[in-house]
This record gives sequence, C-alpha cells and structure tokens, in this order.
Amino acid sequence: MELVFVLLVLIAVVYGIIKDYNPQAVLALAGMALFAVAYWLGLHPILPADKSTGFALFDLFDLFDLFEVFKGIFSYRAAGLGLTIMAVAGFATYMSHIGASQALVRVAVKPVAGIQSSYLMLAICYLVAVFVSLFVTSATGLGLLLMVTMYPVMRNLGISPASACGVIASSQAFEIGPTQTNAIFSAGQSGMDPTSYFVDYQIWLVAPMLLVTMVLHFFWQRHCDRQEGWDPALHRGEHAELDEKGADEVAAPTWYGLLPIIPFVLMMTFSKLLVTSISVSVEVAMLLSVFIGMLCELLRTRSVRTAFVGLSSFLDGMGKVFGPVVALIVCAELFAESLKAIGAIDTLLHSASNAGIGSGLMTLVMVGLIMVAAVIMGSGNAAFLSFSSLAPAVAAKFGVPAVTMLLPMQLASSIGRTVSPIAAVLIACAGIAKVSPFVVVKRTSVPMAGALVTALLLNYLLFM
Repeated sequence: MELVFVLLVLIAVVYGIIKDYNPQAVLALAGMALFAVAYWLGLHPILPADKSTGFALFDLFDLFDLFEVFKGIFSYRAAGLGLTIMAVAGFATYMSHIGASQALVRVAVKPVAGIQSSYLMLAICYLVAVFVSLFVTSATGLGLLLMVTMYPVMRNLGISPASACGVIASSQAFEIGPTQTNAIFSAGQSGMDPTSYFVDYQIWLVAPMLLVTMVLHFFWQRHCDRQEGWDPALHRGEHAELDEKGADEVAAPTWYGLLPIIPFVLMMTFSKLLVTSISVSVEVAMLLSVFIGMLCELLRTRSVRTAFVGLSSFLDGMGKVFGPVVALIVCAELFAESLKAIGAIDTLLHSASNAGIGSGLMTLVMVGLIMVAAVIMGSGNAAFLSFSSLAPAVAAKFGVPAVTMLLPMQLASSIGRTVSPIAAVLIACAGIAKVSPFVVVKRTSVPMAGALVTALLLNYLLFM
C-alpha cells in the first residue's frame, strides 16, 4: 500500500514541477504527506518517542512532529550549507555592485580581440568565458556581461548571432569551482569540502569536457552557419545592434578585475594543495574579500559612506538566494527523508539489485532524471537541489562513494539548463541578439551532448 501512496505523491510532484508550481511548496507538502502515511501505516515514526511533541491529530499522525522535522532540517541546513551559499551569492552581488565583475570580463575579453580566424575566435572565446565563470557564478549575470563585451567582438569578426549566443549561453554549462552553488552542495553531500571536490574530482572530468566542447563548438557552429548560408567573410566589420545593454555599466578601474578572483585564490592557497597548516572556509574567504573590496572602494572614492553602503548589496545578495536556493535545499531534503521513512528508497534499491542493475546504470538513471528536470524547469539549481539529496543513500546501498553519483548529476544539471529554451540565460542572450531561444538551444545541443557523454565515460573510468 505504501508504494501506491509513493507513486501518487511522485506523480503529483512531477505534475507540480511541470506546471511550474512553487517547487519548495511542492516538495515540502509531498514530504509531509509521505511522513504522515509512514506514521499511519506504522512504518516509521515521524520523530523518536523521546522527542515527539505528543500531539496526534485524530490518531492519524503527529502534526507538530511534522513541523519539528521541518524545523530541524531548516536549522541544520541554514546554519551550515545555507550560510555558505548565501555568502557566495552576497559576494557575487557585491562584486557586480562595485563594477569588479564587469572589469574582470572586460580584461578577459580584450586579448582575444586580435584573433582573425572567425571560428578559432569563437572557440577561444568559449574557453575565456568558462575561465571567467570560475569567478562570476551567476549564469544569467555572466551571460549578460558577455553579451555586452564579448558578443560585439565576435560579431565584428563575422560570427553569426546564433553562433555567438550558443557560445555565451554555454559558458556556465559545468558550474566548476569551489564557489558554485551546486558544487558546494554536491561536495557537502559527498562529505568533503568544496576545494577537495574541485581538485580531486571535478577538474578531472571538466578539463577534458572543456576541450571536447570547444572542438564541437568550432565544427557545429560552422556546420549550422553553412546550412543557413552564413559566410563570416561577408559579415566582417558588422556592429552588434543590441536592444539593451544587458548589464549595468559601473565605472570601475581595470585593476578591480582582480577582486572577484581573491576568494578562489585564498581557497586554493590555504588547502592541501599549498599551505596545509592553514585552512580557510568558503564563508571566511567571501567575507574577507568583501571587506577588501570595501577598502578598495574607500581608497578609490575617498568616501566612507560609499564604501560602507556596498555592504548592503552583499547582505541583499544573501537574502535574495535564501528563498530560491536555501529553502529549496531544505524542502528537497524533507522530501528525501520522507522517501526513506516510507521505505521507497530501500524498495527501489532492492528491486534494482534483483534486476541486476549496477551502480553504473543507476548513475545513468539519476543523471537522466536530473537532465529532464533541468530542461523542464529551466534551472540547474532547482533540478539538482530537488533530487540530489537521494544520491548518498542510493550510492551507499551500491557500496560506492556518493561523489561518483553526485558529480555527474551536478554536471548534468547545468548541462540540462543550457539546452532548455526556458532557461533565463538563454532567454536573456537570445533576446539581446534578436534570435529565438530555440535557435540557441540548437546551437548548444551538440556541444552539450558531447560534454555529457565525456563526463559519464570519464566518471565511470576514473571513479567507479
């Protein structure tokens, strides 16, 4: 009987996500429903007897216990992983506020302006964009910055609007580095710090993925352009006509481009890579970098008020990510715990074992789930955070480290977003370049397919 309830609830969750209902509410209510059913069927108490509030509603389930579980997950996640993610978001907002992110993009784009081969320029621009994505962690924010800096450079060399958008929209396709939201969450679920996750696992997959994607961009964009009759030689010297600037232009000196790099440098330096006797957390790296930025603002503007007001943007950035990301993590974990409580995970894994399904095939199933969710939801964060909480339990049952499932799932989430026509970054870039989001999806589809296949093969060969 419990499996019938689980199936009905899962159908409701999928329906809610497809219909674009608030995913936090969908997952929270689904989790509470499964917890109540598990209690009613005598499968699992909502809380241990010594911690129960004792308020059994019509002898069906303990209403207060449900919210005690919710509160417990909220307290644990908000004070730990939630604070980390909010600090990263606040730092990104502050860097944009003082113009440091814009300065970094301008500096990174400038060296490629002298390349004369159109499609070689396109491939190099992709690598530059991915490098900048290590420090500008918002996919939409980075896309808009590149649209007002890199896009005109590519168009001037005759690159078609669709090809240029395909490259820019895929710049955050892997969410690499120890300051990315999904990477931080994946590292936490894997039981390691973000720096170790990046150095020991992520980089070994992403480096070959970058090369594969760069080559595919070169040939696929050229192929699509030829199909559409676009000859770069006939369009050299054209200026990009942008309907909007796409990103706020903040007057900041060129050397401000170094500021977004500071947290990354701190975390790489004070780790097992270099200085092992000192450690620095993500939160400390972000806070320290913000105060360095405030000092730079004080020296540049000679205004204490201007320097201090920037801290408000950091705090605002922290607040803006609480609802869409931190609350989503909490609600997703409540849902995952309810699936465990009602026995759905054990049943699924037992069935998989009887069917001869191994960890490799189960990883493919989990990756497929994340990919479909990311395309439907248009968000890599929402897709990954909604379902990745299940991965550690699944991996444990198969006797493999959680990271071997979480890593390809994390990469698949951002790859899936990059081929979703409703993703914010695709819509924003397509709108500025005056092309259809579906055209951009066509331009990103083949490079992203190659990247995903590369990730799965390398993950299987190296870590499973």
